[in-house]
Amino acid sequence: MKTNPPKRYQISSPLKKIIKENSMSMRKISKKLGFEVKNIVNKNKSISETHLRKLEKFLNKKFYLKEFLPNNSKNLGIFAESKKIKKVRRNENLAEFIGIMLGDGNILRTGVKIAFNKRDLRYINHVTNLFENIFGIKLKKDFSKKSKGFALHRTNKFVLNELIKQGLKPGNKIKNNLGVPIWIKRNKEFSKRCIKGLIDTDGCIYRCKRENQTYVKFTNFNEKLLDDFKVVSQNLGYSFTKANKRNLCLYKKEQVARFIKEIKPLKSMKGVVVQFG
Repeated sequence: MKTNPPKRYQISSPLKKIIKENSMSMRKISKKLGFEVKNIVNKNKSISETHLRKLEKFLNKKFYLKEFLPNNSKNLGIFAESKKIKKVRRNENLAEFIGIMLGDGNILRTGVKIAFNKRDLRYINHVTNLFENIFGIKLKKDFSKKSKGFALHRTNKFVLNELIKQGLKPGNKIKNNLGVPIWIKRNKEFSKRCIKGLIDTDGCIYRCKRENQTYVKFTNFNEKLLDDFKVVSQNLGYSFTKANKRNLCLYKKEQVARFIKEIKPLKSMKGVVVQFG
């Protein structure tokens, strides 16, 4: 059976004044009444009906206080201001964002955070626009002067729940054995965009001066993600091979050119010129 919570009342200035002016100390009043009276004077905004009646009896005075109605949204803590998001659809944009989150992103207990090099302004703007396109709300910026780090983040329970629904998990990506979600693996266009997100975060395209050739490299500490990256890229016709325990590389000249042309990585293209056909 559901019961109504006990009533509380707003603490007034006259109530505080009478307590402070009493000949008995607040410590002694507290001991006599069985609750901490100094909190009523110095800290609390409201008082329970039970405590109010005890005080009235002790002070021999009736107080006509307004009932205190709490803001229930505060019970949600940091989720109190979670803004509703638009309906999320499984499409190329979401697949790319999943790749970004698997790379430089973090699913926190409260929302999302993506770390950047502050110099990558073009890519930061790209991710900002991508997020707004998917969820209909904006990311917030966080710049640390001490570490010179830059991050985009958003505390939002709806975004959090949606990303979990799409295959991500809060916490450590390696311990959680996170890989590419199956719905992305099964779709060629989704796979391309997810690979793009992964390369733009944990990959690079570089020119080997000694061999006068351009290569594509993906680096990650998560073995599951490395395996998934290799499988998904193979399905797209790219033969990435293991350079070492943490790196996959694409060496074949024609595949590198096609990869850059088809996948269209953004952050990794800085300073790289590739001739096609």
